[in-house]
Amino acid sequence: MDDEAEAAFFQAQQSETMTDSAPAELQEGDNSDSDDYDPSQTLGDDYPTAVPDHMQAHDAPTDATPTDDNTPNPTDATDMDASQTGDALDPSQNPSRDESQTSTPVPPSGDAAEPQTTTTGGFEVDNDEDDKGDADYEPPAVLGDENANDMTVTMSEDPSSGNAIQNTSPDVSSQAAQGPISGPDLNSSYSPAHVPNIDPSSVFGQSHWTAQDVQATNMQTSTDPTPVPDSPSAKGRLPHDRVGILQDRIEEDPRGDIPAWLELIAEHRSRNRLDSARETYEHFLKVFPMAADQWVAYAVMESELNELFRLEQLFNRTLLTIPSVNLWSVYLDYVRRRNPLTTDTSGQARAVISSAYDLAIQYVGMDKDCGNIWTDYIEFIRSGPGTVGGSGWQDQQKMDILRKAYQRAIAVPTQAVNTLWKEYDQFEMGLNKLTGRRYLQEQSPSYMTARSSHIELQNITRDLVRTSLPRLPPVPGSEGDFEFSTQAEIWKRWIAWEKEDPLVLKEDDLPAFKARVVYVYKQALMALSFLPEIWFDAAEFCFSNEMETEGIDFLKQGIDANPESCLLTFKRADRLEMVTDADQDPAKRAAKVREPYDKLLDTLYELINKARTRESQDVARIEESFAPQNAESHTQNGNEEEDDPETKEREAAKTAQIEAVRKAHSIQINILSKTVSFAWISLMRSIRRIQGKGKPGELAGSRQVFAEARKRGRITSDVYIASALMEYHCYKDPAATKIFERGAKLFPEDENFALEYLKHLLDINDVTNARAVFETTVRKLTSVPENVHKAKPIFSFLHGYESRYGDLTQVVNLEKRMRELYPEDPALEQFAHRYSIPSFDPTAVRLILSPSQTRPRTTVPGGTLDFHESPMPRYLEPSLNSPKRPYPVDDFDDDSNRPRKFIRAESPMRSAQARRLDQSKRVQQLNGQNTSYKAQGSPAPLPREVVNLLSIMPPASSYNISRLSADKMIDLLRRIDLPSNIAQLQIPQNPRGPGQTPNGGMNYNGSLSVL
Repeated sequence: MDDEAEAAFFQAQQSETMTDSAPAELQEGDNSDSDDYDPSQTLGDDYPTAVPDHMQAHDAPTDATPTDDNTPNPTDATDMDASQTGDALDPSQNPSRDESQTSTPVPPSGDAAEPQTTTTGGFEVDNDEDDKGDADYEPPAVLGDENANDMTVTMSEDPSSGNAIQNTSPDVSSQAAQGPISGPDLNSSYSPAHVPNIDPSSVFGQSHWTAQDVQATNMQTSTDPTPVPDSPSAKGRLPHDRVGILQDRIEEDPRGDIPAWLELIAEHRSRNRLDSARETYEHFLKVFPMAADQWVAYAVMESELNELFRLEQLFNRTLLTIPSVNLWSVYLDYVRRRNPLTTDTSGQARAVISSAYDLAIQYVGMDKDCGNIWTDYIEFIRSGPGTVGGSGWQDQQKMDILRKAYQRAIAVPTQAVNTLWKEYDQFEMGLNKLTGRRYLQEQSPSYMTARSSHIELQNITRDLVRTSLPRLPPVPGSEGDFEFSTQAEIWKRWIAWEKEDPLVLKEDDLPAFKARVVYVYKQALMALSFLPEIWFDAAEFCFSNEMETEGIDFLKQGIDANPESCLLTFKRADRLEMVTDADQDPAKRAAKVREPYDKLLDTLYELINKARTRESQDVARIEESFAPQNAESHTQNGNEEEDDPETKEREAAKTAQIEAVRKAHSIQINILSKTVSFAWISLMRSIRRIQGKGKPGELAGSRQVFAEARKRGRITSDVYIASALMEYHCYKDPAATKIFERGAKLFPEDENFALEYLKHLLDINDVTNARAVFETTVRKLTSVPENVHKAKPIFSFLHGYESRYGDLTQVVNLEKRMRELYPEDPALEQFAHRYSIPSFDPTAVRLILSPSQTRPRTTVPGGTLDFHESPMPRYLEPSLNSPKRPYPVDDFDDDSNRPRKFIRAESPMRSAQARRLDQSKRVQQLNGQNTSYKAQGSPAPLPREVVNLLSIMPPASSYNISRLSADKMIDLLRRIDLPSNIAQLQIPQNPRGPGQTPNGGMNYNGSLSVL
């Protein structure tokens, strides 16, 4: 047995040696000195740089036997031995940045008996003829891949997505030399639950890919069966293996599954595995470096274990970078623990504690929840040597320190500001009432501002959940989206409130104002670490307030937290380009600017590989779920399985689920490809500004970046458009047309690319080729009914061009073709498009030819306007001199529901300005001056009923009865002697009988009736 094992060992060593000794063949490039730039000569066959020794093993073709050259994932040390079996070169992975700058290996020239081909920009070209590279573009599904289950369909499009999803160039790595077929991916992990049915919507929801360093599953490019990706059930996790299950969850989703992290830490601590708990803490805090609550828990654990050295190391790492009140409270407790005051005879311990409090107040003293630190600090000063109110120097020193601490504390809007003000009032009034009132009067404005600001801040943050455990932003419409958006809006309102300077610090203490705003940004970023716009806003605030260092730190930390963020990467690169010296070596400047771009591109390519791996795993899970049913059916039906309707139904269901999964993942991959393309475009523009256009393989520049982008693959037509337009607008180089020609072969059904190509040809006045490109593109698009709508913008653009600069016959023929393809479009719209521009359409103008066209409207749709005839407005218009609000007449539609109100005189204006105006009018009247008079409009005619009533009433001259004399009435009232008691009233005898008045009226209480 030992001899057989030894023989097998030597045989394996011999096979590894043969694999490692495979020659790395370099490709000879054509380094012509011609200035003509041909995009077909911008890839691996034009790179003269020799391949480094450490890269030859990757570029050399390997056998099926896997090698152990690559280092296993350090984060999964338990699976190190198993993972070494799958560490061979993965053809599905895109080459790294270093690999993209090396030449592509080809056979030696002596062995070129038959034409050798290399992959160039997603298509195969012959090395001896550059023009052969302009072959027709083929979808990735047919480029050397006969197993449809192993290749992501990158060209599929969602019909409902319109132009949002672009065709992408094929992945170069899928065309590379065939590597070994890797075994199962031991690092991959899924939920142990067996899912027979995959919902594409749920798969699309997994759009928050992580930056975890996980090896992607190798894509097979041969006819051999694809190895099924490893699943959690294949790992053999037992139900009681709690730690292993949690580790799989963390490995699967390190940034999204925070509960798994916390449960794993608690599991280790419950089992008293302290070293494992520390290791988990360290891994967790690398992913979430600003999780203050977990830093506090980590520090408390070390403090409980009396690991003071480890505790001090934690404080050194966190105190100055993580502004957390709880963390500083733990630090202050530790300082007071290590410096007891009971045995402090020299006063050194008190000085250390005092400096610790000063440091804590400097970093977190402006927090709205730091009132306990201020209270403890003041109590600490009170407990010091000396007596408040004493006459000794120590007493006076203590009084000054305590007064200064109170004055600082009452100026900060905290929850303890009212209590501290009361204590300060007692402190000052207890020393000296005369000087105390003066001090209180001086500090009262600061206290009032802090108190009102704290009330406002409490109203703003009433629903805020202050947490330091960030979560990935949910996809709009998914679970938790509303709650996350609400919290983000509250944080933004808090930041905006601080920027408004409610404490009035800009004029008196500008550094304090800046420190408060930066502090709130840091607090917000603890909960919103995965929201790049918050990092961007924080950096912008720092740059606009001359805080360059803080702004750069915000960008660096934001990129570390969101390595896939284009926003932060572009901002960081632009800032580096601006601050670097223009006289510096262009190569050094380009290296600095390119660093964030390279990190972004590596992250995005890694996400693409993970998306493809996840697609293969999902497909394998679906096939695995249908396998037992197919086996059972085969056992029962035997050879008649093909004609079994249940079998056909299962196969149709499996196919539908697989197609749905592939479509969902294809959408994800296309979005990633679009992002990658625009990252390359931004890098290309930056390098052009610094180094110019350059020359591939000889001089760095924008062309070199374009060549690297094509070599790494996964780019859309946007990269070709940007490169071509850059060549034309910046250098007027004819290479722009060549790039468009190459792109037209790669993206024959991309309507956006065809439209840009058409515009470019017309810009250079190449009308003949423009019409040829139009016909070719339209013919390809309209040949497929599903793509007819894509040709509409191309028709519209050429129709506008022909209408302005072409022949009328061409315009009419073009409109005829458009009516055949798009019969729903009105003919009037097509005709008007000839003569209109986006801002004006002369065919739709209605000119004013007569004043009768502008006559005011007297009718409304559905009836005539109804004017109510009344002697005066039912409600007086509000006077210009009255501050009263007008009555809301629109709330009532008719008179029956309208409340009756008496018309009253104007209310006197009560403001000081109104009184002054009224007084000036009276003075003018006394002086005989005429005041301004505002003519009132004529009253409306009276209603017919009122006119009838007035006509039948007798005239006023017919009233001959005695009239009331006001003077006599007042004189009578003055002379009446009113009794003081009702018993003094004398009731006269009524001869007409009791209960009747002299006028015959009845008085029910028997008293006199006075008319």
